[in-house]
Amino acid sequence: MEFTEVINKRRTIRDFSDKKVSDEVIFSSLQSGLKAPSYNHLKQWDFILVKKQNVRYALTQTEQMVEEVTDELKQTFDNYDSLSKEMYLDAIPKQKRMLLEAPEVLVVVYKPKTTIIESKKIYDLNGLASVWCCIENILLTLAYNNVFGVTFIPKNTMAVKKILNIPNKLEVAAIIPFGYKSENAKIIPQKEVDIETKLHINKW
Repeated sequence: MEFTEVINKRRTIRDFSDKKVSDEVIFSSLQSGLKAPSYNHLKQWDFILVKKQNVRYALTQTEQMVEEVTDELKQTFDNYDSLSKEMYLDAIPKQKRMLLEAPEVLVVVYKPKTTIIESKKIYDLNGLASVWCCIENILLTLAYNNVFGVTFIPKNTMAVKKILNIPNKLEVAAIIPFGYKSENAKIIPQKEVDIETKLHINKW
């Protein structure tokens, strides 16, 4: 498969089949993640595979999760772009279910340069930037193997860290439910972007 095919194939999926993801595919994706550039060359990233259902359930209790599309939820996105609105109305009610039902749930942890709350300049966020390079490598390798996921960013990371016994000096980058997509998985169309409108030479 050509590399550009993998990039085009990589999509966000929140509806999964029951098919098991092999250890070989999981380890291969994590090894790809560890090939990503890191700001200090130390690759201070760790991965937690959450297998136990009671632990997954505890993660869903760290914040309020809406489980159905209500009129109130629809009104929240009234002024959004149509694609964004469609994405949010599909995604939000699935957050709890995908954490509980995905074949695998991966938590990506990193050591920050400084805590997010203490960061005062872009340079302070180098650790966060590099861990997301790691995450994209993971997602691309999963897509190469026809496995897909979604990056869920928890709001209450302190509660997540407590549940998973993550050391205080580390931070949670994302929780990634992943697996083979179900036959009826909804795929939101991507926004078409003309590179000519995004590329600037020398200045804006």
